[in-house]
Amino acid sequence: MTNSFYDKSKESSKEVVIPEKKELRDPLVIPVLFHEKKQDILYLLREKELNIMELKQKTQLNPGTIKRHLDDLIAKDLALFSRKVKNEYGIVLKYYRATAKSFIFNIKWP
Repeated sequence: MTNSFYDKSKESSKEVVIPEKKELRDPLVIPVLFHEKKQDILYLLREKELNIMELKQKTQLNPGTIKRHLDDLIAKDLALFSRKVKNEYGIVLKYYRATAKSFIFNIKWP
């Protein structure tokens, strides 16, 4: 049975390509970026798209905690929702990705 929403043959071609570097200017991003668990998630998302269950397997964190960390990373433009895929069981999987492979701070104080 072929589902028009889920097509494994197109899955790899839809992967988001991220830039090598991204400049950050918002000083409020620093506490988010230097949070240990958020760093773990962001590090994984730099390499490839992952859904919450894949992140759970790799980090051993609760899915609710992962979602909260993802929301913080997305709010500070460090990660993004890249796509959703409906699997063979009809479950929609949401994939996330880092917005860059490395981040450069450009912050002046005061």
